[in-house]
Amino acid sequence: MLSTNYRESSIKYTTVLPKGCIDELKNLTDKKVIPSVSQGIRLAVENFVAVQKQQEYMQSLREAADDKAFIKRTLDTQNDFVFIDEEGEEPW
Repeated sequence: MLSTNYRESSIKYTTVLPKGCIDELKNLTDKKVIPSVSQGIRLAVENFVAVQKQQEYMQSLREAADDKAFIKRTLDTQNDFVFIDEEGEEPW
């Protein structure tokens, strides 16, 4: 999601985009779907980065699931805390 203080941490960057994409963004601006072409581009980039990060995270989870040493360490840690995590009979 677009941060409210994006201007403080922004860098102006020039890129070349297909004319059709810019035309569509202008159309969305005219329809008041987005306030500006710049914000439309910013949102598209933010969404792209978020999707890529999520895919990277999911890939790391798949790799961890196949890593026997990781699974063993995780289960050992879980077992170390099994009694600590149990609720007591008396309220706090």
